[in-house]
This record gives sequence, C-alpha cells and structure tokens, in this order.
Amino acid sequence: MKTPRLLRIRQSLASRITLWVVLYVVVTLIISAVLGNYFILRIVRDIEENGILYVIGVRRMRLVMTLLFLLTLGILTYLLRRSIHKLIAPLTTFTQAVDEVARGNLQAELPVIQSKDEMRRLHRSFSLMQQSLARQMEELKQVNEEKGRLEGELNAARDIQLSMLPEAYTPATDSRWDISGSLTPAHEVGGDLYDFFVRDGKLFFCIGDVSGKGVPAALVMATTLCEFRIAASHVDDIEKVITYINRIMCKGNDSMMFVTFFAGVLDLTSGRLNYVNAGHNKPFIVSNRVIELPAKPGLPLGIEDTIPYVMREYDIPPGSMLFLYTDGLTEAMNVQQEQFGLQRLTEQLNTGTNSKAQIEKMTQAVHQFVGDAPQSDDLTMLAIRYIEN
Repeated sequence: MKTPRLLRIRQSLASRITLWVVLYVVVTLIISAVLGNYFILRIVRDIEENGILYVIGVRRMRLVMTLLFLLTLGILTYLLRRSIHKLIAPLTTFTQAVDEVARGNLQAELPVIQSKDEMRRLHRSFSLMQQSLARQMEELKQVNEEKGRLEGELNAARDIQLSMLPEAYTPATDSRWDISGSLTPAHEVGGDLYDFFVRDGKLFFCIGDVSGKGVPAALVMATTLCEFRIAASHVDDIEKVITYINRIMCKGNDSMMFVTFFAGVLDLTSGRLNYVNAGHNKPFIVSNRVIELPAKPGLPLGIEDTIPYVMREYDIPPGSMLFLYTDGLTEAMNVQQEQFGLQRLTEQLNTGTNSKAQIEKMTQAVHQFVGDAPQSDDLTMLAIRYIEN
C-alpha cells in the first residue's frame, strides 16, 4: 500500500516529466515550423531567380525538410533525455541508499537533495527513520543482553530449586519400602513441590501446588518446603504441622497466593499412615485394584489462619503403592486440547514395579499423549511402594 507521501512524490515526478515532454513537442513543432518556413521561402526564391524546374525545387525542399526535422528531433531528444535523467537521478540514488538500509546497514549515507520539493521532505523523513531504527536496534541489543542475563539467573534458580528436592530413597532400616519423586517445571522455575525424609522410623512426606507460576510461585514453594522440613523435624503430629505451616503462609500474604497441600506420616514398621489433605488432589492406593485414598480436602494453605485441619488414618497393605500427584498430570493437554485425565492416569498405575519405574512410566505416557503441545503446568509425582515380603 502506497503512503500519501510516496504518492505525492510520484505525482510530482510524473507532472514534471509530462511538462518536459509537452515542452519537447512544442519546441520541436515551433523549430520545425520556423526553419521549415525559412527554407521553403529560400527554395521558392531560388526557383524564381534561377529558373530551376518546379519539380526539382519540391524534391530539394522535401529532402532538406526531412534532414532538418530529424536533426532537430535528435537534438531535442538528447536534451529531453538529459533533463529527465537529471530529474530522476536523486530518486535512483536515494533508492540505492534505502536498499542498503534494508540490508541492515543503518549507517548508509543518504544522497544530498538540492531541490526543495517532496524529495527533500522524503529525505528528511527517511533520515529521521534511519536514526530511530539505529536507536531501536541499540536498545534491542541491550534488551537481548539483559534477557540473556535473566535467563541465566532463572536457569540457576531452576537448578537450585530442583536441588532442594529428593529423588529416590530406600530406608536403611527397612528395605520393604522405596520412595521416588519427580518434578518437571513448565517454565524455568515452578510452583510445585514435594519432599520426604525419615525420622525415628517414620516417613514424613508432602506434595503441593502453589497458585500461579514463575518466580513468585517458586518463592512460595521454597518457603512452604522449608517450613514443612522445620516443623516435621520436631513434631510427629501431622495435623499440628499443617496448622503451623498454614499460619505462617497466611502472615503477610498480600498477594493472596495459596498452596494445595497433602502431607503424611507413615510408620515404616506397621504401614499406618496419618495424613491431612489441604485442598489437594486425592492420592491413589494401588494394589490389586486402584482406589482413591479417602481424604476429604480442606482449604488450601494461606487462605484462613484459623481453619482447622482434620487428620485421617489409613493402613497401607503390603504389596501396594501410594501414588501422589499434582494437577499438572491430569490436566496435561495435547494439541486437540484434550486432557490426560484420571482414566489414563489409573491405567498407567501398576504395583508390579518399583516407585522410580512407575514415575518414569507415567512420565512417558504423558509425553506421548501431549505430543508437540507445550507443557502448560508443572508436572509433579511422588510414589511410595510397600514391598511385600
């Protein structure tokens, strides 16, 4: 689409070229008429004075007129060509300079325009645009450098965040148990969390999902994880641990971020599990069949500091597995916007494998289902298997 300024320049050049052509035609006709009239009179006088035959005079007149017209036409054509070339030469040079700028040479020197017309105004506008582009390119370079620095810092933060999480564990006091966890952030840093450790013959574990994404969610994740480790290192009652963490999360929570959280204490000798669900997805018990762990969700952490949390108990039978996850698993979507869902999740659960292999199998199933679709949420899983003797 042509801009109004380019249209004006085009019309201006067309008008001036048209004027030159009109002048060319007029001058040619005038010169031809004047010189033709002169030579006609000259030939007529020669005929009258010398008595040359009329036919010879006419032929001579035609020849002279033709030669004269061709000579005049050639001279005027040359002058017209020079004039038009001089008229459009600045535009040609200007186009060459514009091509240089288009190829990335923002320092290309623009031609000097002497005429005070649209070409001068176009030259001024393009010069300003050239300077503006140079400034923007410099600013873009600085932005890219800053972006690279931030990406480096976020990658470092990702490594630090992942290093806070345990991967696999087999209690030295009881080889009947094996535990594995996995967290795959959707971005550089994420808001999911899980943790487990053994103290006094008991396994303390948790899994959670912070509302939101990115750096704020990662900070809340780190805070929640640290508070769980501090509280669970000294208190066996998981209900008191959750209540303590909730009070901490509610203090100064101006951003109104919350955490869905599931935490439990498992007696590694008896298989007795005490647990509290603070608004999180219900875990699965996988044995000869797959069932959801009875766990009516309470409010997530960080919403109300006076809310009571209820602890429940469950005896995990030997040969079964406790599988916990965040909604990044069930809500993983493929390019058709279909979710992985609970049915596909339960189809992948199998007690005939260890906890690490179970998580790897689930991860592979999700990746195959999602395909080329981008990961929309953090993907976190925790598996605790009670090996049957």
